[in-house]
Amino acid sequence: MSNKRKLLIDTDAGVDDAQAILLALTNPDVEVIGITCVDGNTNTHQVGLNVLRILQVVNRLDIPVYIGCTEPLLGDKKPSNEYHGVDGFGDVPDENAPDSSHLQTEHGVSALVRLSKEHEGEITLVCIGPLTNIAMAVRMDSKFGSRIKHCYIMGGNHEGKGNMTASAEFNFYADPEAAYVVLNQLKSPITMVTWETCENHPLSWEFYRRARGPDTPINNLLREVEKHSAKFAEDNEWGSFVTADELVMSCFLNSDVIKNSCDVYATVDTKGQYTCGQMVVDWKSFMKQPNNVTIITDIHQSKYEELLLGLNC
Repeated sequence: MSNKRKLLIDTDAGVDDAQAILLALTNPDVEVIGITCVDGNTNTHQVGLNVLRILQVVNRLDIPVYIGCTEPLLGDKKPSNEYHGVDGFGDVPDENAPDSSHLQTEHGVSALVRLSKEHEGEITLVCIGPLTNIAMAVRMDSKFGSRIKHCYIMGGNHEGKGNMTASAEFNFYADPEAAYVVLNQLKSPITMVTWETCENHPLSWEFYRRARGPDTPINNLLREVEKHSAKFAEDNEWGSFVTADELVMSCFLNSDVIKNSCDVYATVDTKGQYTCGQMVVDWKSFMKQPNNVTIITDIHQSKYEELLLGLNC
């Protein structure tokens, strides 16, 4: 019997998702038992194709990939941004990429529910896209979350600073109602890396170039798909390269990366004219609700960067 930690990844497969998934796939202590795809950085079918490209690089096309929800819970699809390109992978196609025949026919939400039953109490769920699939799993089976060992989420914002609107982070902005359902009804332990934590721990361009320097299959993929995003960052005069999904995956893979965190009650505004999609954190317990999330507020930068450099080994 394997002692590896069982991991399910729910993703919208943009460029930061790629590195996050590769961190998990190359970790010897983790068994990725499935990857579910959700609409976000690009359409859900394209997300599946992007995931197949990632798996091919490390010869892991044996891992099942499931296509999930193609639009938000209420169907209010938001426009994406230019950062990831139209296809989520910097619009750099690969003629040798696996085709859609490698995708599973089972719907991603059904797969989440089924796998939670088959591996009850053993699965960690890492969510690096909008939370539509997870909310739908909760709606399909109210006991879904109670069978999940732990859920890690990249999303939300604990200081009200947005990257899509003045007050909303992309993953929560893309489907606020799904984020509300997950935070309030999932019932498994939830650990979050929010947008502010990502912004506070960017990579210097010097480190980024060093990390991408070695000529390896993984780096060759990442360099190609990140060209568009890196140029976007430089054109907009970003002083550093901000990562997101890689950070939450690193916190799951090695808890020593986490420097500070806090347990609080948090929910999501779904109706505000200016604040729809903003995560609302009850720092002073005005709502009299039990704590439902652990928010990672600070990390050990050197340990994080050490994990990223490990992809070059």
